Amino acid sequence: MTTILIEKYVEGACVEELRIPVGPLQFVAGLLPGSAFQELQRQGLDIDALLNETNPDRAVQWLDVEEKNVRKRIPISRQD
Repeated sequence: MTTILIEKYVEGACVEELRIPVGPLQFVAGLLPGSAFQELQRQGLDIDALLNETNPDRAVQWLDVEEKNVRKRIPISRQD
C-alpha cells in the first residue's frame, strides 16, 4: 500500500513519525480550496507531486516549522 511518510526532527533526532495511506489523502485533497493548495505550495509542499507521483526516484519534500519556540524539520515523502 502506498503511504505518505511524515517525520518530525528536532536537532537531528526523529521525535515523531506518521504514515497515512495515499487514497484517503487524495480524497481529502480534492476537498481543499485552491487557496489552500497555493499556501502549501508557498510553504514548499507540492501536494500533487506527493499524491500522484509515479517516479520512484522522487525527492523528499521538507518543511521547516517552529513549535513552542523549537525549530523542527519535517520531511514528507511517498513510500510505495
